[in-house]
Amino acid sequence: MERTPLRMLAAATAAAALSASGFTLTAAAQSDEQPTHAELVQRWAEAGIDAQLKGLKTGLRLTADQEKDWGAFESAVKDAEKARVLALQKEQSSSLSPMDRNSAKAERIEQGQADLGKIVEAAKPLFASLDGAQKHKFIALGRMLVPERGQFAKAMRRLSVREGEQ
Repeated sequence: MERTPLRMLAAATAAAALSASGFTLTAAAQSDEQPTHAELVQRWAEAGIDAQLKGLKTGLRLTADQEKDWGAFESAVKDAEKARVLALQKEQSSSLSPMDRNSAKAERIEQGQADLGKIVEAAKPLFASLDGAQKHKFIALGRMLVPERGQFAKAMRRLSVREGEQ
């Protein structure tokens, strides 16, 4: 049976959901205090992004030289996801007025664009070291890591075109 990017993504998502629920239950059992909703959301998001990154890395089958550039990309994605979850929690706070909620949303969108730029910059060295098949997988699976999926894919495709012109 051939492993398609969609099947790999589905497996990674299922693994994230299972590990997140197990992690939550284990953490709650070890502590007398129940974690807050915000803490549970943060843990779930971290487990999900970890599983997606692991699936992407496994799907790419990186060489030892390519592995060197993976860390910066992974760190940028994780930092962006943490910032996004915190911004969403702030935006959804019940203590905000409608105008404050709109301002929080605008800030979240602006921060998301800045974080996407950081992810693309961190991805450039890794992307440049990938072969054609790996680049295709990177675009297809990597776009699932960020809310701005289309913009990420466009940025990576632009890199492919530029490399082809050189």
